[in-house]
Amino acid sequence: MAKEPDKTEKATPHRRKKAREEGQVAKSQDVAISFSLVAVFLTFISYIPFVFRKLYGIFTAFFSDPFHFLPEKNHWVYLEFIKDLALLVGPVFMVLLVAGIAANVIQVGFHITFKPLMPKLSKLNPLPGIKRMFSLKTLFELFKNLLKLFVAMVVSYYLVRYLLEDVFRFATTSIEDDAAILIKYSLIMILGFALLSIPVAIIDFMFRRYEFEESIKMSKQEIKEEHKLYEGNPQIKSAIRKKMREMSLTRMMAEVAKADVVITNPEHFAVALKYEKGKMHAPKVVAKGVDRVALRIKEEAKKYGVPIEENPPLARALYQACEIGDYIPENLYQAIARIFAKIYQKKS
Repeated sequence: MAKEPDKTEKATPHRRKKAREEGQVAKSQDVAISFSLVAVFLTFISYIPFVFRKLYGIFTAFFSDPFHFLPEKNHWVYLEFIKDLALLVGPVFMVLLVAGIAANVIQVGFHITFKPLMPKLSKLNPLPGIKRMFSLKTLFELFKNLLKLFVAMVVSYYLVRYLLEDVFRFATTSIEDDAAILIKYSLIMILGFALLSIPVAIIDFMFRRYEFEESIKMSKQEIKEEHKLYEGNPQIKSAIRKKMREMSLTRMMAEVAKADVVITNPEHFAVALKYEKGKMHAPKVVAKGVDRVALRIKEEAKKYGVPIEENPPLARALYQACEIGDYIPENLYQAIARIFAKIYQKKS
């Protein structure tokens, strides 16, 4: 249940993930019980005839051999009997184990955590325990247990009622017939409990689901804080982006000082090129920018004596075709070659 009145918002995926890691899941033990009862009933239908024949063979072999009653052979007889009994009971326990695991996996998926087993000092506080005594969960548990008791009484009443009709025939029937009657009523009892446990399990699961959703609800402030934590504070993100742009611009301006030429549109575009003969197959763009960045590039070029060539069409073409670090495209080789030739002539 929601612990505070301001927790009115549905839990976020991050909150759900955290709750799952801490072992908080919508899980009903009655679903596992219902699964187990149905599984046991289906197992017994096909397994009991085999068990009956096996037990019949065990007891026949035991009582038909007088040597089994010798004291020096007793321990071997007991060991053999325990081994046979374990082989008979083992599959039933395996079915119960698989049914219990399957019921939990269906409800919450495959998830193992030991956090609920960790000791917590808050559990020693008696006040939460007193509050739970008068909570909706306690009332629901009381209602559910009374419903289970009522179902058990109804099923037991009708089974005993019909069983009493056959009990007086036990003295006149064979052991096989008596065993068949007991098996029949045992199966009816298991089936009755299994079928009646299904609606109880559904009601309990729906309540657990509701209780879980209420317990992980969040306040609007908690959602805001979580958003800041996982998505980042918008102001901080903006400051980081600004700092990264400044650092990138500083690095780019440092490359302008090493450039061979800056090609500009007088007002809007500026592209700095560098070419190292023998190391590069073509000139490379080391800096580019528009408007204020273009002005900074031209200022840096003047500061370090880098030649500036005004060629608006070429400046726009380079800016649009290349990113920083790219080599110029082949269709601009000729135009760039003329500019580099002009610069080399001036230097010579």
